[in-house]
This record gives sequence, C-alpha cells and structure tokens, in this order.
Amino acid sequence: MSIKLYTGPSCSACTKLKALLEAQGITKDQYEEANVNEKAHRAAVVDLGFRGIPLLVKYDKGTGQLMDTLMGASYPTGRYKEFFKRDDN
Repeated sequence: MSIKLYTGPSCSACTKLKALLEAQGITKDQYEEANVNEKAHRAAVVDLGFRGIPLLVKYDKGTGQLMDTLMGASYPTGRYKEFFKRDDN
C-alpha cells in the first residue's frame, strides 16, 4: 500500500494531524505529503470528491486502486493506527 497525506501550509488541522501521527509513532517515511497549493495535488483531491484537507488516501501499491480515505484530524487515535496498518499491498 501507499499513503498520501494532502495538506496545505496554513492548515492548522494539517499541523494537528501530523503531530498526532508522529505522537503515535507514524513517521513521515510511512506516507507521502502532497501540498494542495500545487495544482496537480489540488486537482487530485477534487477528483476524489473532497474539498478539504487534511486528507489521508490509501492506495493499493500494485494496482493504484483507492483503498481507503480519512478526511480531517478528529478521528479517535486508534482509527489512524488502523489506517496505517500494513497489509500485503
């Protein structure tokens, strides 16, 4: 699997989520951060049907197929750990 975190430089919820992930031992090498100020990243968020950030997106590494999404920074901490749990992809 591969995980992308869509963020923005002035997004307080994005800063909160990154700190929360780090506090849970989820390091930056476990996801790719994508700044929505870049046109292609902003378009990807819209294409997925979202309009806000932070947005975590999990893809199947082999097929590129969307596996899961989490929007926002207010889920229970266990949900983020579950999202990052490794599988065979």
